[in-house]
Amino acid sequence: MTGNPPKVPRNMRAYAFANVELMLDVIYSARVGPKLDLESMFIYLTVSEATMRPLMLDSTTPPEVLELVEPPEQYRGSITRLLVADRIGLPRETVRRKIGKMIEDGLLAEDAEGRIRTTRNFGDGSVQEWTRLTFAAVQRYEQRLRSFGRPGVTGPKPTEEDPFP
Repeated sequence: MTGNPPKVPRNMRAYAFANVELMLDVIYSARVGPKLDLESMFIYLTVSEATMRPLMLDSTTPPEVLELVEPPEQYRGSITRLLVADRIGLPRETVRRKIGKMIEDGLLAEDAEGRIRTTRNFGDGSVQEWTRLTFAAVQRYEQRLRSFGRPGVTGPKPTEEDPFP
Protein backbone atom coordinates (compact mmCIF):
# COMPACT_ATOMS: atom_id res chain seq x y z
CA MET A 1 0.00 0.00 0.00
CA THR A 2 1.23 3.44 -0.83
CA GLY A 3 0.68 6.62 1.10
CA ASN A 4 -1.60 6.82 4.09
CA PRO A 5 -4.93 5.14 3.38
CA PRO A 6 -7.96 6.57 5.21
CA LYS A 7 -8.66 4.91 8.54
CA VAL A 8 -11.61 4.58 10.87
CA PRO A 9 -11.15 5.07 14.62
CA ARG A 10 -9.41 2.02 16.12
CA ASN A 11 -12.43 0.66 18.00
CA MET A 12 -15.11 1.54 15.45
CA ARG A 13 -15.28 -1.73 13.51
CA ALA A 14 -15.39 -3.90 16.65
CA TYR A 15 -18.20 -1.80 18.11
CA ALA A 16 -20.06 -1.68 14.79
CA PHE A 17 -19.97 -5.49 14.50
CA ALA A 18 -21.11 -5.94 18.10
CA ASN A 19 -23.88 -3.36 17.50
CA VAL A 20 -25.15 -5.27 14.47
CA GLU A 21 -25.18 -8.50 16.46
CA LEU A 22 -27.06 -6.76 19.29
CA MET A 23 -29.68 -5.27 16.97
CA LEU A 24 -30.26 -8.62 15.27
CA ASP A 25 -30.45 -10.37 18.65
CA VAL A 26 -33.03 -7.86 19.88
CA ILE A 27 -35.09 -8.18 16.69
CA TYR A 28 -34.88 -11.98 16.84
CA SER A 29 -35.94 -11.97 20.51
CA ALA A 30 -39.07 -10.09 19.48
CA ARG A 31 -40.28 -13.25 17.71
CA VAL A 32 -41.57 -14.56 21.06
CA GLY A 33 -43.63 -11.40 21.52
CA PRO A 34 -46.53 -10.17 19.42
CA LYS A 35 -46.31 -11.25 15.78
CA LEU A 36 -45.66 -7.86 14.21
CA ASP A 37 -43.88 -6.56 11.14
CA LEU A 38 -40.87 -4.33 11.85
CA GLU A 39 -42.73 -1.03 11.44
CA SER A 40 -45.47 -2.21 13.79
CA MET A 41 -42.83 -3.43 16.25
CA PHE A 42 -41.20 0.03 16.17
CA ILE A 43 -44.59 1.63 16.85
CA TYR A 44 -45.40 -0.87 19.61
CA LEU A 45 -42.06 -0.26 21.34
CA THR A 46 -42.55 3.50 21.12
CA VAL A 47 -45.99 3.22 22.73
CA SER A 48 -44.63 0.78 25.31
CA GLU A 49 -41.85 3.18 26.31
CA ALA A 50 -44.36 6.02 26.67
CA THR A 51 -46.67 3.80 28.72
CA MET A 52 -43.94 2.66 31.10
CA ARG A 53 -41.99 5.93 31.38
CA PRO A 54 -43.95 7.49 34.27
CA LEU A 55 -44.30 4.14 36.02
CA MET A 56 -40.55 3.58 35.95
CA LEU A 57 -39.16 7.11 36.25
CA ASP A 58 -41.59 9.00 38.51
CA SER A 59 -40.09 9.09 42.00
CA THR A 60 -43.60 9.04 43.52
CA THR A 61 -44.38 5.56 42.11
CA PRO A 62 -44.52 3.19 45.08
CA PRO A 63 -42.03 0.32 44.58
CA GLU A 64 -44.74 -2.31 45.12
CA VAL A 65 -46.63 -1.01 42.07
CA LEU A 66 -43.78 -2.19 39.85
CA GLU A 67 -44.58 -5.81 40.77
CA LEU A 68 -48.27 -5.62 39.89
CA VAL A 69 -49.40 -7.32 36.68
CA GLU A 70 -51.90 -4.50 36.25
CA PRO A 71 -50.58 -1.27 37.79
CA PRO A 72 -53.18 1.45 38.33
CA GLU A 73 -53.75 3.74 35.35
CA GLN A 74 -52.56 6.75 37.35
CA TYR A 75 -49.00 5.43 37.10
CA ARG A 76 -49.11 4.64 33.38
CA GLY A 77 -48.33 7.02 30.57
CA SER A 78 -49.69 7.37 27.06
CA ILE A 79 -48.86 8.91 23.70
CA THR A 80 -50.74 10.27 20.70
CA ARG A 81 -50.54 8.84 17.21
CA LEU A 82 -49.06 12.12 16.00
CA LEU A 83 -46.25 12.01 18.54
CA VAL A 84 -45.52 8.36 17.65
CA ALA A 85 -45.21 9.32 13.98
CA ASP A 86 -43.01 12.31 14.81
CA ARG A 87 -40.72 10.31 17.11
CA ILE A 88 -40.03 7.46 14.72
CA GLY A 89 -40.34 9.23 11.39
CA LEU A 90 -43.05 7.06 9.85
CA PRO A 91 -45.89 8.57 7.83
CA ARG A 92 -48.87 9.55 9.97
CA GLU A 93 -51.22 7.40 7.90
CA THR A 94 -49.01 4.34 8.39
CA VAL A 95 -48.93 4.93 12.15
CA ARG A 96 -52.70 5.51 12.27
CA ARG A 97 -53.42 2.31 10.33
CA LYS A 98 -50.98 0.11 12.23
CA ILE A 99 -52.08 1.42 15.64
CA GLY A 100 -55.69 0.74 14.61
CA LYS A 101 -54.77 -2.87 13.82
CA MET A 102 -52.91 -3.29 17.13
CA ILE A 103 -55.93 -1.89 19.00
CA GLU A 104 -58.14 -4.34 17.13
CA ASP A 105 -55.72 -7.17 18.05
CA GLY A 106 -55.75 -6.15 21.74
CA LEU A 107 -52.10 -5.08 21.93
CA LEU A 108 -52.83 -1.37 22.37
CA ALA A 109 -55.70 0.59 23.88
CA GLU A 110 -57.06 4.07 23.20
CA ASP A 111 -58.68 6.30 25.81
CA ALA A 112 -61.49 8.82 25.31
CA GLU A 113 -58.97 11.59 24.50
CA GLY A 114 -57.32 9.53 21.75
CA ARG A 115 -54.19 8.71 23.75
CA ILE A 116 -52.63 5.31 23.13
CA ARG A 117 -51.02 2.94 25.63
CA THR A 118 -50.12 -0.72 25.72
CA THR A 119 -52.53 -3.16 27.22
CA ARG A 120 -51.54 -4.62 30.56
CA ASN A 121 -49.72 -7.73 29.41
CA PHE A 122 -46.85 -8.30 31.83
CA GLY A 123 -48.64 -11.37 33.15
CA ASP A 124 -48.17 -12.95 29.71
CA GLY A 125 -45.30 -15.46 29.74
CA SER A 126 -44.24 -14.52 26.20
CA VAL A 127 -43.78 -10.88 27.26
CA GLN A 128 -41.65 -11.98 30.19
CA GLU A 129 -39.64 -14.30 27.91
CA TRP A 130 -39.12 -11.47 25.42
CA THR A 131 -37.73 -9.36 28.26
CA ARG A 132 -35.39 -12.18 29.35
CA LEU A 133 -34.17 -12.78 25.78
CA THR A 134 -33.50 -9.07 25.25
CA PHE A 135 -31.53 -8.87 28.49
CA ALA A 136 -29.50 -11.92 27.38
CA ALA A 137 -28.79 -10.13 24.08
CA VAL A 138 -27.33 -7.18 25.98
CA GLN A 139 -25.18 -9.56 28.00
CA ARG A 140 -23.89 -11.16 24.76
CA TYR A 141 -23.11 -7.67 23.45
CA GLU A 142 -20.98 -6.98 26.52
CA GLN A 143 -19.23 -10.34 26.12
CA ARG A 144 -18.59 -9.72 22.40
CA LEU A 145 -16.97 -6.36 23.10
CA ARG A 146 -14.78 -7.91 25.76
CA SER A 147 -13.85 -10.77 23.36
CA PHE A 148 -12.47 -8.09 21.03
CA GLY A 149 -10.49 -6.67 23.95
CA ARG A 150 -12.69 -3.57 24.02
CA PRO A 151 -14.27 -1.80 26.99
CA GLY A 152 -17.83 -2.89 27.55
CA VAL A 153 -20.93 -0.80 28.03
CA THR A 154 -20.34 -0.31 31.73
CA GLY A 155 -17.45 1.96 30.85
CA PRO A 156 -13.75 1.45 30.84
CA LYS A 157 -12.22 -0.40 33.72
CA PRO A 158 -9.22 1.31 35.34
CA THR A 159 -6.90 -0.57 32.97
CA GLU A 160 -8.91 0.30 29.83
CA GLU A 161 -9.03 3.39 27.68
CA ASP A 162 -12.19 5.20 26.60
CA PRO A 163 -13.57 3.28 23.57
CA PHE A 164 -14.22 6.46 21.56
CA PRO A 165 -11.57 9.03 22.45
